[in-house]
This record gives sequence, C-alpha cells and structure tokens, in this order.
Amino acid sequence: MNELEEKVSCQLAQLDAGFSTKTYLLAASGGSDSTCLVNVFSRLGLSFEIAHCNFQLRGEESNGEEEFVKDFAKGLNIKAHFVHFETKKEAEKNKKSIQEKARSLRYDWFNKLKDEYNFDYIVTAHHQDDLIETFFINSVRGAGVSGLKSIPIINNSIIRPLLKVSKEEVNNYLTDFNLSYRNDSSNDSLNYSRNYLRHKIIPALDNVHPNAKKGLLKTINNLIDTEEYLSQKIEEDKSRIIVKEGETVKIAISQNPTSFLLFKIVNEYGFNRTQLDDLLASEKRGSLFYSDLFVMLKEEDSIVISPISLASVDQYEFNNFGEYKEPFNLVFSEENNVDIKFQDNIAYFDAEKIQFPFFLRKWKSGDVFFPLGMNGKKKLSDFFIDLKLNRIEKEQIWILENNHQVCWIVGERIDNRFKITKNTTKIIKIVTKYNLFS
Repeated sequence: MNELEEKVSCQLAQLDAGFSTKTYLLAASGGSDSTCLVNVFSRLGLSFEIAHCNFQLRGEESNGEEEFVKDFAKGLNIKAHFVHFETKKEAEKNKKSIQEKARSLRYDWFNKLKDEYNFDYIVTAHHQDDLIETFFINSVRGAGVSGLKSIPIINNSIIRPLLKVSKEEVNNYLTDFNLSYRNDSSNDSLNYSRNYLRHKIIPALDNVHPNAKKGLLKTINNLIDTEEYLSQKIEEDKSRIIVKEGETVKIAISQNPTSFLLFKIVNEYGFNRTQLDDLLASEKRGSLFYSDLFVMLKEEDSIVISPISLASVDQYEFNNFGEYKEPFNLVFSEENNVDIKFQDNIAYFDAEKIQFPFFLRKWKSGDVFFPLGMNGKKKLSDFFIDLKLNRIEKEQIWILENNHQVCWIVGERIDNRFKITKNTTKIIKIVTKYNLFS
C-alpha cells in the first residue's frame, strides 16, 4: 500500500469503521482524478462498481471518454453503469446553466443507482485542489461559514476520500502505476470561473505566497471547526424560539433572533436569503413566500412555515361506510347507540338528515355554514377570523360536504343542521386522524 492509498484508507476508516465491508458506487469520468480513485479502491480490495455519465456536450471526445471507462472497467473486472443525457436540451428546458443541470442529472442518477443496487456510499474524486477552488468561488458569492468550509468530506451518503490528497499527489500516483486517462478539453477553457482560478489565480498566488495552499487549507479546517461549534449553538437557539404545531413551524421573532439564525432555520425548508429579507422588511402581514415544498408568512410576532398541500385532486367522493386513505385517513360508520366523545377529530351526524355520497374539498370564498352551538349561518371566512387562523392555516382547511351543503369543517366544527338530537335513532360517525391544530 503506497502513501496515497494509505491516506484514502485512513480517511475511509474515519468516515466508517466498517468501511472494508461496505459497497461503493464510484463516479468515473475517465479523467485523471477518477482514474486514480478507481485504481485505489481496486488495490484496497473494496467492493465497488463504477458509474459514468455521457453528457453529450463534446461530441466524439465525450464518446471517447465513455469507451475509455468501459475498457478500464473491463481490465479491472469491475461492473460499470453508463447513461447518456441530453444535457443542453434539459438545461434549456429548465432554464438552468449547462454546468448546473449536468450536476443535478449526475447526482440524481447516482442516487437512483444507489437505491436500486443498495450501495452504501456514492464516491466522487474531489481532491484538495478542488477544495481550495470551491473556497474561492463561494467567497466571491458571499457565502457564510457553511459555504466557506467548501466541499464536505461526507454529505449524506456521498463521500470524498481524496479531499486530503493534493492534485500533485494524484499525478504522481498515476505516474507510479503507469495509468493512462482522458483529458477533458473543457477543463482548459478560461471561460469557466473554476478553470480561471485553477490556471491563473491560484498559480499567481503561489508565486507571491509559496505556502498559500497550506494556509488556505488551514483556514478551511478552522472554518469546519467553527461551523461545528455554530451548529451546536444554533440547535440550542432553535429549541428556544421554535414551536411545532403538527406539521406547522412557528418561529418567535418576538424574541429578536439574529437574521443569521433565522436564515439557518428557513433555509432548511428551502427558502433563500432574499425571501427572508423581503419577509422581514414587509410591513404587510400575510404575504406568502414559497419554496418547492413549503409556504412561509409573517405574523405579528412570528414566522410561520407549513407544507404546501400536495393533494392531487380538488375533490374526493365517499359513497359508503368504511375506511378511506386519501387524502388522509377517514372512517365512516353507522351507529345505533354511541358514547358521544366530543373530540375535534370525530363528527356525529343524524343519519336521517344526511346521506351518501359525501364530498371532501378545500374551502373556497363564499362558503357558509351553520356552526354547531351558534345561531344562524356564518361565512367560513368570518369563522376563520374568529379562530384567528392565518393564511397558511386557512389553506390547510378541508370541508366535508353533503348535498351541496357544508356539514363539517374537518377537525374543527360540524354544521348545526346535521347534529344529533334526543330523537336521533341512527348516527353516522366519522373519525379522522387529520387535525389542523394537532
């Protein structure tokens, strides 16, 4: 085992004490870094397969890289997976840069392979020089501590065991083992910021400060330690200002948390810095901001975050007694004698006043009902004001309807017209696990 292989072995052992028994999927482009990585894993006797993406961006050069990886894998008797992407077309369709789209296509496919073949880890060949380049790139983008610590050595199931290995060490390893590889011509283009850093800025910095790389790596390690401490402090502060009500999260801004802490919290739900700044600056209560899966608004003394409703249809129909699973659990039963339990998740109706089918839908403007315990009818919008519901909570309201009339605001109040009385002989009982305020 040579020095580089020993470094990788030690790094893997730090990540997982049982690393020698795990299975790995290695990203293999055919370039110098991934060729080094594959050879190291092979010589360490680890159980792995490789995956190669052909992004079809450089014509015959891309195809040549694919053929090289096929031959390399065959020579080492390693199973290899290959995929072709219409990268340029996908980037245009999704209005993303080619580099950004290629990255998402690549990792989506790796994760799909991991799940399909039950690999323990996905492995990429990022090394020490990539770490430094990413530090610079994130610096000019205005990154915080998390971004400045550059590339994590482990991110969920993705590991990068070469991160403590320099590019010079990679090149020496390739020479020592007489390994050939393919050069990606796009790596020479100065049109890409990473390449400009690699070929111009960092060499110039080395000329002025011979130990520049060593100093930068020390800075990155200090930032890693700093973030570890901050993460612990953030968790403590989060527990102080966050209240969870079911799937809804309320952040108490009345306690004057720092904008840094607020951003760390909302960013977990997919919101960016601009959205948070706009939310905090807004004097208008109730303005909604959306991430892919969540919606966020500001109340008088809190920020409220809830999941966006993922209901696939606008209305659900129920035609008989029994248990239903969509869009959430509902159980319809007929009772003769029942021990009434006044719970928000249970509704009782006089069977002579109501009949199948029932319809479940989201509430809409103009809906009215006759609230149990109140005289006369009331607009749902006014009823929600009485309950002091915010806009997010209103969007989560479901209405059970019978014969074009609201009979239950699910998890909150039934309609007075359908209530059971002393003359009731048969009861329709509905039980749900859904509760707006659970």
